[in-house]
Amino acid sequence: MAAWFDYLFAQIAGTFLASGSTLSVSALLITLTVAVLMMGFRRRSRRSVRLRVMLRALFPRRLWRSASGRSDIGWFLFSLFAFGPLVGWAIWSASSVASAVHGLAGDTYVLSLPAMVAVPLATLVVFFAYEFAYWLDHMLSHRIKWLWQFHRVHHTAESLSLLTNFRVHPIDTIVFYNIVAVIVGVSEGLLPLLLGPEAKVFSYGSTNIVIFVAAVLITHVQHSHIWVTFGPKWGKWFFSPAHHQIHHSSDPAHHDSNFGSTLTVFDRLYGSFIMPGESRGDLRFGVDDMAAQPHGFAEASYRPFARALAVIVGSGFRPREFNQIP
Repeated sequence: MAAWFDYLFAQIAGTFLASGSTLSVSALLITLTVAVLMMGFRRRSRRSVRLRVMLRALFPRRLWRSASGRSDIGWFLFSLFAFGPLVGWAIWSASSVASAVHGLAGDTYVLSLPAMVAVPLATLVVFFAYEFAYWLDHMLSHRIKWLWQFHRVHHTAESLSLLTNFRVHPIDTIVFYNIVAVIVGVSEGLLPLLLGPEAKVFSYGSTNIVIFVAAVLITHVQHSHIWVTFGPKWGKWFFSPAHHQIHHSSDPAHHDSNFGSTLTVFDRLYGSFIMPGESRGDLRFGVDDMAAQPHGFAEASYRPFARALAVIVGSGFRPREFNQIP
C-alpha cells in the first residue's frame, strides 16, 4: 500500500510540479492567462466583462453537470492515476529509438555545425517531426476503421473543455506514443549524423522547448468551447480552438479534417485543412451513431475492442470514408 501511495504522489508531482510537464501548475496558469486574453480579444469591441463572468465562460457548469463533462473528468483522473502502470509497458521511448539509430549511424558526420546553429536547428527539426507524428497518428486513427473504434471514444464528447484532451482510449494513446517515439526518435538519432556532434535539442525539463511552448500557448486551448480564430493570416499556419471545433463537428462536411496539433502545414499538403469562419454557426459535437450510454464505462473500455475485432474480421484494414461507421 505504501508503494502505491508513493507511486500516486510521484504521478501527481510529475504531472503538476515537474519542469517540462505541459500540465504543471505554472504551465496551466500560462494557459489560463492565454484563455483569458483570448476571451478579452474576442470581446474587444464590447463592453468590459467582469472576471466572474469570464471565468464562468471559461469553465461552464456543464463541465461537471453533464454526462459528457463528468466523463472528461473521469478520463483525466484515469490518466493521472492508472494509465502508467496499465499501459506504460507497451510504449517505446523516443530516447531509446534515438540511441538505437545513433548506434547504427555511428560517429560519422555529414556536417559539423557550431552549437549556436546546430542546437536551434535540431530543436526545430524535432518539433516538426513531432508535428508530423501527431498528424500521421491522428489521420490514421480516422482513416483506418479498426483504429477509429478506439479514437471515436474521444469524439463522443458532446461538449469541449481542456479535460477533453484526456478523453482518449488507452489503445489510442499507445498507438500515438509509439508513432511519436519512432518518428521523433529517428529524427533525434539522425541529427548528429546530419548536423554534427553539437546537434542537441534545447529542452525545458525533458521536453523540447518549442513543443512545450506550443502546447501551453496553443494546443491546450484547442478543446475550448469558445469560438476563437487566429484570423485569415495566422489561421493559415496555426490551429486555433475554432479549427479544432470544426474537427469535432458531426457535420459530414467537416469529417476527417484539421488533424494537426499546432501547425496546419501537413493538413494543407494532404488536403484535409478547413479554415474556420469568423462566426461559429450551428456546430454540434459527437458522432451520429452514439450508443445509448456513450459516456458510460462499457463504451469507454471493452466495446471498442469488440467493434475493432468485428471490423478486422469483416472488412480488414480498408480506410474509412467518414467519421461515422455505417
